[in-house]
Amino acid sequence: MKRVRIPTYRGKVFTVMDNLALVRRPRNLLRTALYRVGDVIPPGREVGDQKVIPMMTSVRVTGVRTDGDRNTYVRAVPVDEGSTAPSGWTRVTNLDGAFLNELVAHAPSEFDVAPRGKNYTVTDGNSLIRTGPPPFRSKGTTIPVGTHVVVTARSTNTDPPGAFVRVGRGELRDGRLSSVERIGWTAASNLTEGWSPVFTTDAWTDDTGPNACWRDGSFIGAKLLVDIVGTGGQMEQITSDSMRPYLRLVAAAARTNVTIAVNSGFRTFGSQKRLHDLFLAGMGDLAAPPGGSNHQHGQAFDLNTTGFDGTTVYDWLKRRGPKLGFIRTVGGEHWHWEHRPDDAARLAAEGTFKLEHVVD
Repeated sequence: MKRVRIPTYRGKVFTVMDNLALVRRPRNLLRTALYRVGDVIPPGREVGDQKVIPMMTSVRVTGVRTDGDRNTYVRAVPVDEGSTAPSGWTRVTNLDGAFLNELVAHAPSEFDVAPRGKNYTVTDGNSLIRTGPPPFRSKGTTIPVGTHVVVTARSTNTDPPGAFVRVGRGELRDGRLSSVERIGWTAASNLTEGWSPVFTTDAWTDDTGPNACWRDGSFIGAKLLVDIVGTGGQMEQITSDSMRPYLRLVAAAARTNVTIAVNSGFRTFGSQKRLHDLFLAGMGDLAAPPGGSNHQHGQAFDLNTTGFDGTTVYDWLKRRGPKLGFIRTVGGEHWHWEHRPDDAARLAAEGTFKLEHVVD
């Protein structure tokens, strides 16, 4: 798959498919914008009427925002510059496809240079410099945290491929990434995509912070996240390292006219705590304590399955999911799938799609 440019909606044309695509006020998305004196007012409308983008209007999206309930809004601008249709903020569900699976931004969003596929920041305090292949022995020195590097080669004879990378100290010259000083080989897990000042802050290393990942009650470090539009126009998050496998899954399904979408992706420590607190108060569904949810390690996806055997998405995932690295890991939840390529390869060879302990 080619490198994914984020946001993915730039340059695309969308069609308004709702006959009541209300334009919202930019400072309060819950309120409808009204025509005022001086506005270009379409025939049949007058000052004080609600602004509505007519159905079948072709638009480009120039911005994306969410409200407190994660509902997603886009700033839609008519493609036809001579159109009297208003531009402005409207719900993504008013557009064809409801913006499903569009990637909106990285989180954190502050970058000296956003991810371009080769530029990384050293984020592990024990980033050992190693010899070349094989056997990648430690040289006894480390790369300082916060160093901006460019990846110049990836290991091919390791399991998995790319477990080690050769890096050089990076610079941006005339808009191009350059390696200005060779450093050597190091583990790919020592690096995070992009050059960002955030990676050296307390917020990044905070085990309850917005990028903190947990597995089985233990903090496993922070990961770069990606904002993605899920079902119902809800903004979800997935980890950057699971993004490409997920998009491959989506593309493979689309080739057979099956739509894969995210109902729930990555959950921050704070969001998991809120769900658990609601559960304890008798006001919400069963939820693991913060740090204990599968949705906190970055590999879990609740997908848009509508049931078990005999439903379109579930049956497709059973057949194709393991070959693409996705398997079921939780009993009783047809929607819960995880990107676990090693387990998936084994299960695919065995002709199954779920871990041994998963029974329905």
